[in-house]
Amino acid sequence: MAIATLMRVTLLDLDPAPWREFEVSLSITLKGLHDAIQAAFLWQDSHLWQFEIGDRCYGPEADNFLGMRTYKAGNMKLAQVRQAGFTDFLYTYDMGDNWEHQVQLLETRDSDASLPRFLAGKWRCPPEDIGGFPGFEMFLEAIGDPSHPEHAELLDWHGGPFERADIGAPEIAARMAGLAKARGRRR
Repeated sequence: MAIATLMRVTLLDLDPAPWREFEVSLSITLKGLHDAIQAAFLWQDSHLWQFEIGDRCYGPEADNFLGMRTYKAGNMKLAQVRQAGFTDFLYTYDMGDNWEHQVQLLETRDSDASLPRFLAGKWRCPPEDIGGFPGFEMFLEAIGDPSHPEHAELLDWHGGPFERADIGAPEIAARMAGLAKARGRRR
């Protein structure tokens, strides 16, 4: 039995806003939470990322970039974040496209499930390297209009139609199960 937290992560600045709910162990590090968010949104983990919690930033490596200290995400556990009183913080993925996610820790509970575990979500997230919010709006416009001059090119680039309502739940669940299995092997 693990102590788990139910969380909701929402991709900001989009309407409608893609969101995911999933459960993770409180013993997970922020690096592990990053991996779970990547799985939940079907991101490809090919860009820089960071958490902003209070007045601190946590990322893949400890750094001092532009005078702003970044702490190593692998050294901070979610339990420590919760104990410090933080239940709402920011996760940014892809500093170029600047995809900001609101992370909310909803409730803590006992769980005997393999964690992390995907529970629910709505709206597909934008494709990688789309150019942030403006690029995504242009993409949606072009892909939704067969007469748009970039329709065929973007349809080919994306690999087919873009269905906003289809979040890819089976793939999300499979990626989360893979994380849970790897986490179980490390114990």
